[in-house]
Amino acid sequence: MSSESKRNYHVFFHLHTVSGIVISTVLFVIFFCGAFALIKDEITAWEKGDKVNVEEALDIDYDRAIEAIKAEDYELYGRDLRILVPDAKQEIYFQLSESQDTIKAPNKEGKLYYFFIDAHDYTWSEYYSFYSIGELVYRLHFFSQIPYVGIYIAGFVAFFFLLAIVTGVIVHWKKIVSNFYVFRPKAKAKTIWTDAHTALGMIGLPFQFVFAVTSCFLCMSIFVLVPGSLVYNGDQTKLIEEVRPMMKTYELGQPTESIGSLNGFMEDVQGRWEGFTPVQVYVRNYGTDNMMFQVDGMVMNQKKFVAHGRAIYDVASRELIAEKLPEEPNYLEGVEATVRALHFGDWGGYPLKMVYFILALITCFVIISGVLIWLNAREKKTIPASQRLFNRKVGHSFIAICMSIYPVTAFAMIVARMLPRSMDVSRQSLLYLAFFIVGIIVTLFFRFKRNNYFTTKYTLLSGAVLGLLIPIVNGLISGNWVWTMITQNQVEIALVDLTWIGMSTIALFTLTKIKKREPLSPTHEELLAQQKEEFTTELTSQTETEKPMKYKIAILWLASAIGYILHGMYGLYGVYYNETMVMDDATGHVPLSHHLWRVGLEGFAFLFSVLCLEVKVRWFYWTAFTWAILQGLFNVYHLLTALMYEASNVSEIVALAVMVLISIFLIKAFRQWNKELIVGIEK
Repeated sequence: MSSESKRNYHVFFHLHTVSGIVISTVLFVIFFCGAFALIKDEITAWEKGDKVNVEEALDIDYDRAIEAIKAEDYELYGRDLRILVPDAKQEIYFQLSESQDTIKAPNKEGKLYYFFIDAHDYTWSEYYSFYSIGELVYRLHFFSQIPYVGIYIAGFVAFFFLLAIVTGVIVHWKKIVSNFYVFRPKAKAKTIWTDAHTALGMIGLPFQFVFAVTSCFLCMSIFVLVPGSLVYNGDQTKLIEEVRPMMKTYELGQPTESIGSLNGFMEDVQGRWEGFTPVQVYVRNYGTDNMMFQVDGMVMNQKKFVAHGRAIYDVASRELIAEKLPEEPNYLEGVEATVRALHFGDWGGYPLKMVYFILALITCFVIISGVLIWLNAREKKTIPASQRLFNRKVGHSFIAICMSIYPVTAFAMIVARMLPRSMDVSRQSLLYLAFFIVGIIVTLFFRFKRNNYFTTKYTLLSGAVLGLLIPIVNGLISGNWVWTMITQNQVEIALVDLTWIGMSTIALFTLTKIKKREPLSPTHEELLAQQKEEFTTELTSQTETEKPMKYKIAILWLASAIGYILHGMYGLYGVYYNETMVMDDATGHVPLSHHLWRVGLEGFAFLFSVLCLEVKVRWFYWTAFTWAILQGLFNVYHLLTALMYEASNVSEIVALAVMVLISIFLIKAFRQWNKELIVGIEK
């Protein structure tokens, strides 16, 4: 191998390693939750316990659904209605656009609404009236719980995952086939993880590549649309019509008292194209003389992977006024339809979803094995003790987070099934408590055990036991025993129970194969002693004029507090230009949550500024350090949202950028203060 080839190899190797390690934990969460997101609607049906009888789009009484919406006092005039056909949840999703008539429509009707209509009895319900654990994990797999920027975080993770895949293939290219057939279970740990990483990585490679590309497309499409708008001279409407023709809007016609029936159009569409499956329906310009009924769907056949068709009818005359034939090529629309079909796996039925599910879990194992390879490679005597301790902490944290999500998800599933329908109002809060709060507690417990074998063993064991309890709890509560559901052809409900039974079986089998390895040498305590010696040598070499780091930290905490106060003052600056500062629904009383925010940001910053000068115990250090990290993440998040939604507010953006800089310096200073506390040097 020439020197140039060696250099390229090392460049790609380090790119593969760094890009993989940086995103490993987040990527694991995405794939684990994404596996369950594939069956989120089935999980919702399983939670409700009702027998599944999916209403076909052809059988929906659209007129009755509209009347149910009107009965809830929604003004439909001038709106576009988006309708998604029922799935395993047996609910019709409705989304009401803002009214185009800003004069006749009241201000409150300028809002966007979305809700469900039951596909059988046509009762109305809010979107979150029944919050499912399936919905929770689905939204977690693209971090929807993080407002504004969550989906972009998922997009950037997908991009770095794509980079890791490409560089991994380049690194292993010459031996990619031969290494695929090599597995040495009795070799040393690094060899075992390397063999598993290579073999399973190869098996899941096409799947992983597809998901990396499609996730980038779905989560980061804004980065395509923003520059694309320049081509259309900033005309966003025209851009959307070109990229997503199904979202095309039409000029509002004149109001009409005579609104024709919406039934019958679906039957006509399905009669036109054999094998046509409706996906969504649009009712355009409701209550006007140019009201339209639009049907979008797919035709699955052997000629074309994704054949997208569209038919648009004039409601008044009931005539077809426009159509897009399934066999008619449309590059932009075809790309999006293909990406969505590949990502969601809804074109091959349950067999394909189960293949996706298994490949997603295999990818989780590939991620874990990659991190373990990295950790084993850094257990060398030449590496300083402080760095080895840090690497082990990273490993313990990673394994604790990734392995804990398995039993925590099983526990949350049991909680979700046991919650009575009378508690639907509190359902989301209770599921968040069962999943996130319990998850944090479990993760912290395993993190501070500092034993990856212990963590792996007991997360698999607890996850397997809880997983086997899931179908039992379901059967006891609803009578929907898995064998009963199979005989009654209730595939949707049986699928959830069978999935957990299968996962539990594999977990228990894996437990029988796990062997406890020799403890790491040197031990954690020995590394701590070596680290203290390193820090002592480093700190005693400093000049006598250098001040302890606690003074710098106190100043940075004080700067943070002042920064938050200045940020609040910048918010009031618009008063001079007649900008109203009164919030919507303001009552004259400051909510408790706002007081808590100010105490948490300004008050805690002042408090830590004072306490760090006097308190030197370890628990205080970790409390303050953790708060500094959380504060830094909040500052970064706030800066990003300001750039996205308040780009013209230059003074606020500059202030937030300074706050981010202060947070970086503060976290860096804490690292140095940690050395002083370990050594016990106080000047």
